[in-house]
Amino acid sequence: MMDQGSEKITIHAERANARRERIMASARRLFLINGFHATGVAQIARESGVAVGQLYRDFSCKEEIIARIVRTDCAEFLQFESLQRDIEDGHTESIWYWFADFLGPGDDASEVLLAEIVAEAGRNERIAAIFTAMREDVFGAILRALEALAPGEHLAMRRVQLANLILAMSLGLIQQRSMQPEDEIAQVAMLALEMVRAEVAAMQQPRGPKPMA
Repeated sequence: MMDQGSEKITIHAERANARRERIMASARRLFLINGFHATGVAQIARESGVAVGQLYRDFSCKEEIIARIVRTDCAEFLQFESLQRDIEDGHTESIWYWFADFLGPGDDASEVLLAEIVAEAGRNERIAAIFTAMREDVFGAILRALEALAPGEHLAMRRVQLANLILAMSLGLIQQRSMQPEDEIAQVAMLALEMVRAEVAAMQQPRGPKPMA
């Protein structure tokens, strides 16, 4: 049975988490409306109903809020833990579903926010660091998935090149979805997935005999 001290700590932690979630939700709305650069901490505080001083106790700066949002979005959309289980269990078709989701359209708000982060990274070192960390996490997941589909040390560099291509295609598709009809971009995403499948199939082919000395 939980004693009164432990119960108070639990209630306090739950309230703190709920407050941080409220701050993040408010910040997300403002970032989408005004852009990251034009949104200030005071605006986020007013929107969330949290005092500025309390907000700074929860998040040291505006960039920390966006970092938490990015981590949350990545965890929800990319499902790293689920992908890792599929890799460990050898569920190759589930890995391909993951790639299809990765290249396909995501949550509109998340994609708009990601495009905003990419744009802001060129002028804000903290945002650039957040984007770099996010890119490394995503790149690592892609690389692990490719290694599960086409293992072998001799393919290491080829997997790295393909992972870079997949990441570049994904970022390009996100940008294009804001400017082109959805059905057109869906066809492009399907073509991108077919290209990845073809390259993995080529990588899976057995190596030929070694040339005679």
